[in-house]
Amino acid sequence: MSAGERIDPKSGPFGNLSEAYTRNLDVAARGFDPVLRGVGRWNLEVMGLATRRARAWADMPARLGQCRTPQDLVREQLQFWQAASHDYVEAAQRLSVAFGAMAVPGLNGAHPGKEPDRDYITFPEPKPAEEQPARSRRAA
Repeated sequence: MSAGERIDPKSGPFGNLSEAYTRNLDVAARGFDPVLRGVGRWNLEVMGLATRRARAWADMPARLGQCRTPQDLVREQLQFWQAASHDYVEAAQRLSVAFGAMAVPGLNGAHPGKEPDRDYITFPEPKPAEEQPARSRRAA
């Protein structure tokens, strides 16, 4: 071990503790990598949808200015709303894929590929009751 790697003797047992803590922070940060990538992908998809729709709204006055007949106006409006619905459907599909990528196997304590030993609650079997002689009841 070189002099730079040695722990200061003044820190005592806390030197090893802090070293272990920082190493485990790195491992924990790498464990959240799929979730962080999913969040980034989610944000990218939302921003892409917002950009596409804002661009469509900004282009609308120029496209409506080129209309000469009421049929042209209806066609432009129909194309606008069809494009909007297409964009929203695609975005919903991409967002669901991004959200599914954030669900890391084993995040909830379950281990993928391993069935739990049991997934039910057991109760102890009732002890057989000792037979007692039946009391006779009499009406007063």
